[in-house]
Parts: sequence; C-alpha cells; structure tokens
Amino acid sequence: MSIPLHLVTGFLGSGKTSFLKHYLNAFGQLRKIAIVQNEFSPVNIDGRELSTTSHYRLLEINNGSAFCVCLLGSFIQSLATFIEEVQPDELLMEASGLSDPIGVGQIFQSPQLKGKVFLHHLWCVIDAQNFDRLAALRFRMEHQLQIADTIVVNKTDLAGEKIHGVVETIKKLNPFAQILCGSFAQIDLNTVKKALTFLPAGDQSSAGRPNLDSLVIKTTRKITRAGLDTFIATIKEKCIRCKGFVNLREEKTLFVQGVFDDYSITEVAQTNRPSELILIGNFNPHINYQSIFEEYCQR
Repeated sequence: MSIPLHLVTGFLGSGKTSFLKHYLNAFGQLRKIAIVQNEFSPVNIDGRELSTTSHYRLLEINNGSAFCVCLLGSFIQSLATFIEEVQPDELLMEASGLSDPIGVGQIFQSPQLKGKVFLHHLWCVIDAQNFDRLAALRFRMEHQLQIADTIVVNKTDLAGEKIHGVVETIKKLNPFAQILCGSFAQIDLNTVKKALTFLPAGDQSSAGRPNLDSLVIKTTRKITRAGLDTFIATIKEKCIRCKGFVNLREEKTLFVQGVFDDYSITEVAQTNRPSELILIGNFNPHINYQSIFEEYCQR
C-alpha cells in the first residue's frame, strides 16, 4: 500500500525543523513516522536537532542532492530502499529552502517509487518576523505559498504588529490554504484540514489505506476552459484529488481543486508560472496524463 508523504517547505530559519519536532511529539507514538531531510549544508545540523526527539527514522540527504540532476537517481534509489527497510505509516520530507514543491512531486513518479509513496499534504512554514526581507527570493517563496495546503505562520511572538500584514499578503497569494499561526511552530495539528485522511489522530493502524499514486502535470502550454473541463472529465474516474493552477488561452489563470466528484474552479490573479496540477488517485501506468493534458492544449 502507498505511503502518504508530507512535504514541508519554507526558507532557512523559518522553523521547518521545529515544525517536524512538534509533529513528531504529537503523532510519533501513534504511528510509525519516517523523516527525509534534504539540505544544502554538508553537515546536517537539523538532523542533530531532531535526534532529541524519539519515535521516528531519519534519512539524511546532504548538499541538496535530491534536486541535483546528477545525483537524482542515487536519491530515488536511497529513498526506495529506505521505505522498504523502514515500512513507515507516514513519511515527512523537509525540503531545502530553495526547493520547488512541484519539482519534488515529480520525483515520486519515478518507477522505483511509483505505488510506494504519494504526495499527500503540502506544508509551508513562514518566518513572520523576516517575511518582508526576502525580496530577492520572493518568486520561489510565493510559489511555495501558492501550492501549499497548510501554511504555518511562525515566530508570531517576534513579529509583533507585522503579523497582520503577513497574513493578509499570504491570503492574497493563496486564499485557499489553511493558515495557522504560532511560535516555535506550535500549532494545533488536530485542526488541520486534510482532503484525504487515512490515518486519523489516535489511529495506530495503517489498515485500509489504499494504493495511490501522485502525478504532477506541468506545462507552459495554455488550454481553453472547454479543454480543461474535458480533461477533468477524463481523469475524474481515477483521480480522487486534484489541485493546482491552470493558465487559459483567454489570458486567465484558474485555481482547480477537486476531491472525488466535487470540483471547484476559481479565477485568480495571473502568475508568471506554468500550469501546474497535482493529481492523487489510482492511475493507469500505461497512460501518460501529461501528454493527454497537452493534447487538449492543442485543440
């Protein structure tokens, strides 16, 4: 059965490791959790910090190798072996601050990981105190925010009155995500909204969790609204969750969100990013859904 993966993004110093410790303290005794840390530092200080927390297994990936093409195959094999050996109920991946969440999602489509892990929940941890000091990295930060399911606004004790402006900016970038505020990443995890929940709080069993895949569609080609509707109708039978942004030929950007047959499509401010969709479901391994989407773009 497939293992749900939580991807934790956020820039250096935002509090990602503090969030992981908080998550482990909340759920580490209830289910078997494994952590993957990917940092650009050759010495994993965060791994040492996590060592004070029990009830988890850790796979360390240094020098950002998960996102270096030359080492990508090695990372995928290491992760596949790690999953086979540990057999966790849940996998949390702390990405480096520069990571592209869509790029990470594409990793799990590799043959070695297909059917073993799927991209279940996207977290973004924000440093409220220094939020307005990251202008040079704003484009990457905004992308992490826009694609997130849950945004943790951290260091509220240090941000003071800034916190209101930070939250308002985040709501404009992603009005669909749940925003939780706290200090030292201490948020109420029981209030987190999850589109798909296979391991509720207190459940120590992974029985009944289905085999799922996650797919990422990313393209610079634009589609008509009719083409998008047809594509959704095509995947709906196999797809139990769909989320992302789609650029239309009519020079509009739509946010698409669907769970089973319940879909909402909302126009949002245009971005300079390509269309990006994350799909979770039981997909035919012989069908290239990226190609199908691009075919509808050409019609």
